[in-house]
Amino acid sequence: MENERGTGDGGTGAMALRFLRAARLCRIRDVERLLAVGALVRDMGGLIHALQAERGASSIYLGSCGKRFAADRAGRAAEALALEAVLRDRLDRLDEQLDRMSSGARFYGRVAVALQALDRLPALREQVASLALVPQDSVKAFTDLIGHLLAVLVEAADIAADPAISRALVALFNIVQGKEFAGQERATAGAGFSRGRFDGADHARLAQLIDAQNRAFRIFSEFADPAHTAAFRAALSDPAVTEVERMRAVALGDGARHGELSGIAPEAWFAQATRRMDRMKTVEDLMTGDLRRLCEAKLAQARADLEQADLERADLERAGVHGPDAAMPVAMMLVDPGSPPGGQEETGLFAPDGLPPKLMRSVLDVVQAQSQRLRDVSLELESAKAALNERKVIDRAKGLLMSTRNLSEEEAYKLIRKTAMNQNKRIIEVAEAILSMSDILRGVTAGGG
Repeated sequence: MENERGTGDGGTGAMALRFLRAARLCRIRDVERLLAVGALVRDMGGLIHALQAERGASSIYLGSCGKRFAADRAGRAAEALALEAVLRDRLDRLDEQLDRMSSGARFYGRVAVALQALDRLPALREQVASLALVPQDSVKAFTDLIGHLLAVLVEAADIAADPAISRALVALFNIVQGKEFAGQERATAGAGFSRGRFDGADHARLAQLIDAQNRAFRIFSEFADPAHTAAFRAALSDPAVTEVERMRAVALGDGARHGELSGIAPEAWFAQATRRMDRMKTVEDLMTGDLRRLCEAKLAQARADLEQADLERADLERAGVHGPDAAMPVAMMLVDPGSPPGGQEETGLFAPDGLPPKLMRSVLDVVQAQSQRLRDVSLELESAKAALNERKVIDRAKGLLMSTRNLSEEEAYKLIRKTAMNQNKRIIEVAEAILSMSDILRGVTAGGG
């Protein structure tokens, strides 16, 4: 008979179980952190929804020169203020709950920027109340603030180490992002209906926002649980959605440039667009609740796995391995050299120092199962985070074009998309190509070319 080592030097079995136990403790900690992040996502989603409504009301208020929506705007601001207090309280306790996670440097940075943006909100409200802004400037200011809050959600999704949770966060972020584009459409069209006409810039902006909504909802559908996609389809079957599409067609028609709006009042547009967004918010709330339950289930499983690991460790100790540093008998894989080529080899697992073979096999099974699980997690997690990474690359490319070619964000994205269509490439490929030429682009700008 010929021997071959199956597990390495003495102590390997006990050491393997020790490290598996440490891995499970880390998993428990990670899921506990995700539960804290999930609570933050819920509170931040509530504030974003309120700010979206305040932005829309402020746009109509400014577009009508203060003649419409004064009380509604004030009420929306009060609601957002209350939800802001809830979020700030959550953030005040978040640092302790997350225990300064090593992977969260960008997350904390995003939170800091979002808080600074919230600090500027009272001044923005004063400018709106005094009619010191045009609707477009008000919409941009609110949109920038909401963008900082959404950036926190992006980083929250990026810290998830569990593929199921990561996919849920990606889907959740995209429905929130799509609803944000719907909110920008509500505010932009609200200003046009208040003025009594739409110009070419309004038409271009509305078309971009509609396209952005569709794009975000497609990504949501790719990553969402089937129950959530079904809930989303049900939400969009609401009559308000049909009415929004009718009003949207009027706003985008050629007659809107000359004030032909089919008698649509800004209040009617706001009401139907708000109803549509509220329906989306019900799906967002459903997903947030399910995310919390998913984290709780993962946490319960992780704790059960830890308990099982402790039982296996106790079995080892009862079998004669006393303590974490005790020597572990070497396992031997015995192979019969007389087995015919291509035939079934007779193999067996033995522990020559007295450890029962069944228990030794249990240790190896645990190690092998953990190894397979880590491979599966890596593959699933890579897929779930691909969308987030692509978004970041595209955002960086847009930023480079904005700074080097003096473009707006919408113009930069439109240029990237048009280039991708002309060259028959994916948008991410064009974005990566732009970033690869960053030094050249910056050099041209610096040289005045």
